[in-house]
Amino acid sequence: MRSRIERKNASYQAQANKHRKKVVFQPRDLIWIHLGKERFPSKRKNKLIPRVDGPFEVLERINYNDYKVDLPRDYGVSTTFNVDDLSAYQADYYLAGLRFKSHQQGEDDGIPLRQDMEEGPRTPAKSNASSKVQAMAQILEKSQSDASRLNGQNVPSFVHLIS
Repeated sequence: MRSRIERKNASYQAQANKHRKKVVFQPRDLIWIHLGKERFPSKRKNKLIPRVDGPFEVLERINYNDYKVDLPRDYGVSTTFNVDDLSAYQADYYLAGLRFKSHQQGEDDGIPLRQDMEEGPRTPAKSNASSKVQAMAQILEKSQSDASRLNGQNVPSFVHLIS
């Protein structure tokens, strides 16, 4: 009878833990801490304040579920956290390339500034567009000169539309 109960308990435990993932942090790993309303009432006054804070460094692993975190004293709480209140820190390397000023010289933000309009094309995209317009104008002039030479001959109708 006892072995049957132990098997059933193991079966229930396997079913309950199926969706859980095991998270293990090593000392010196960087993590975010979840700012729960119960533990951090001063940090969660309204819903627009961030729900996580960090990154903080893991000092030590207490057991499989608890970690000691290098938390500043001004938080006024224990530095021991359950793994459910922690998440791994991942650096945002793609944010490093963003400009601090949105109107740096030579950048196209989509809204032309007055000085950009006065100076004319400065970026390769603008100069490329103007060269395409010039190339189209040359093609049009050539087709008009060719059409004037064919005056009186049977010319397709699209040539008359161009000229």
